[in-house]
Amino acid sequence: MDNRKISFLFVSLGGPVKSFILLPTGIADVPVEDLDGKTPLQVARTPNLDRLAVAARLGMVRQVPQGLPVSSDAAMLSVLGYDPRRESASRGGLEAAGLGIVLGEDDLALRMNFVSTFRDHLVDFGAGRIGGVEARLLVQALQEELGGKVRRFHPGLGYRNLLVLHGGRDLDFQTVPPQQVQGRDLAEAMPTGPDAVVLLEIMEEAGQILASHDVNQVRIDLKENPADRIWLWGEGPAPVLEPFRLRTGRSLAVVAAAPLVRGIGAVAGAEVITVDGATGSYDTNYKGKLVAALEALEKHDVVLLHIAAANEACHETDIYRKISTIEEMDHLVVGPLIKALEARGDSRLMVTTDHMTSTVEREESSDLVPFALWEPNGESTRGERFTEEQAALGDFVVEAGHSLLELLMRPAEALG
Repeated sequence: MDNRKISFLFVSLGGPVKSFILLPTGIADVPVEDLDGKTPLQVARTPNLDRLAVAARLGMVRQVPQGLPVSSDAAMLSVLGYDPRRESASRGGLEAAGLGIVLGEDDLALRMNFVSTFRDHLVDFGAGRIGGVEARLLVQALQEELGGKVRRFHPGLGYRNLLVLHGGRDLDFQTVPPQQVQGRDLAEAMPTGPDAVVLLEIMEEAGQILASHDVNQVRIDLKENPADRIWLWGEGPAPVLEPFRLRTGRSLAVVAAAPLVRGIGAVAGAEVITVDGATGSYDTNYKGKLVAALEALEKHDVVLLHIAAANEACHETDIYRKISTIEEMDHLVVGPLIKALEARGDSRLMVTTDHMTSTVEREESSDLVPFALWEPNGESTRGERFTEEQAALGDFVVEAGHSLLELLMRPAEALG
């Protein structure tokens, strides 16, 4: 189906005036032995998600197409109706857009994680959840020592930062996401390819600067993981996406703290909303984000509310923190959201996630993940709970994740 046909379907089929997408990343998981073979979502107390499951259409969706590396950027593109197999958008380029960094035609952007190492092994790909102030001081030091006309270091959000190589678009190298290197020898996963030496030199020089920086000396004294190295990955040029409004005939707002999600929204032409206290982690401002998203629904046709709390708990392999973040989201976001949408009477709600993310083995899978489609007085599959198991019991399966947005926007009779 080409873009013109998709646009025609969206515009012509009508349906509810408003669409709300709630995307808590990292909530889907595999059964965990320490939880008696249950998933964190099954163990969590989620009365509001469960109420939604009873009243909604439950199903499973594959956000990351088979054959593509499992990644949040591919999954997020799918959620907003873009086929990640066809789009010219990479992690680095999207995060640059999310940070407000304008890339030139020949520039290359790379995600730059601060990481912690020990005896040449990567032990923490988030450097102990280093704070924003500390991270900015380290980025500033790297820029002063290593930056210039060709390369520029940009602060982002905590351990998530960015390096831009001006004129580096044609460099030929391959990188590995740091979460896949956790616990491994660094030498096994360093950048490879004809031009990998460019990155290897930057990473080595950066390590020397970081090791002696006051920020890391203090972190070591406090028995916190130091940000003693950088890890470069997710390389890509300036991204290009067909504007969401042109593609769908509808306006979009994105409420998110994560640079990746903000970047996809910015490139798609959405209004990207900043919320005070939204951290992109599990200490975020849930209530503030929900209020901002509901206010955005007053003037936009589609609103995406992204919550990264459970995903950050996965990064720390903390099962019980993940369970608590799911419960907090259920109480502070899902319950009030359902109440607000019921009062409006003109809106659909879709709740889903990006991809399967394990708290135990740090595995990421492109397996199907649960979703729910709800509208006032709409059809229901009468599920008992919003869990991976319950969603898999039905026959509502969407293999092409990017088509789920079309289902969300269709009239009720088209959902059967």
